[in-house]
Amino acid sequence: MKKSAATKKKILEAALRLFRKRGFERTTMRDVAKAAGVALGAAYYYFPSKDALILAYYDTTQEAHTAEARVGMAMADSLEGRLRVIFHTKIDGIARDRKLLSALFRSVGDPSSELSIFLTQAKSVRDESIALF
Repeated sequence: MKKSAATKKKILEAALRLFRKRGFERTTMRDVAKAAGVALGAAYYYFPSKDALILAYYDTTQEAHTAEARVGMAMADSLEGRLRVIFHTKIDGIARDRKLLSALFRSVGDPSSELSIFLTQAKSVRDESIALF
C-alpha cells in the first residue's frame, strides 16, 4: 500500500473510532488528526470535512459488504438464501456503528443533506448496493 493510501486509511480509521466512541457531532477534525497522529492539514488534505469522512465510511462499508455478501451468496442454494445473505451481512457489518448511524439517521435519507446517501458523490455506493440485489 502506498504511503498516501496508508495515511488516508489511518485517518479514516481514527475518525471512525472517535465517531463510534464520542459520536459524530462531538468529534472535530482536530480530534481526528490527533488520533491519527497526523497534522491537521494532512487530515484536511485527505478529507476536506467530517462529511467527507462519512462518504468514505459509506464507500468502505459497502465494499466490505459486497465482498462478504458475494462469498455467502456463492454458497446459498436459493434466491431466498441469497437475499438472506445480503441482509444479514449488511446488518452484521454495521452492527458496531449504531451510535454513529443514529447520529446520521436524520441526514442519510435527506437528499439535501451533505451526509445523504443520495448525493452524487455516493452514487457508486448506491449502484454497488443495487447490484448485489
